[in-house]
Amino acid sequence: MGIAVGFAAGYWVGTTSAEERRAKVDELLAEVRGNPRLQRVADTVTKDARRLGDAVEQRFVSTTDSAADTVASTVETDDKAANGTSSRSSSAKSA
Repeated sequence: MGIAVGFAAGYWVGTTSAEERRAKVDELLAEVRGNPRLQRVADTVTKDARRLGDAVEQRFVSTTDSAADTVASTVETDDKAANGTSSRSSSAKSA
């Protein structure tokens, strides 16, 4: 049975022109695109993807803001510690 189906498919592909096959494929694609169920699914997926993208963007912005604040406070703390150490050592030298 499989050999017969394969032979028939090969025969059909071999005997039809590329333009006919392309027209048939375009016709099938138009039917699929025109399917209301498929359009609803595509709309739902698009909406969910947008919501997910917005959530990821908000999380990314929040995380980067938090990281920037952490780095800034660490740098400020290090600067204060470095200034405090250097002023102590300079006052000890002058004494």
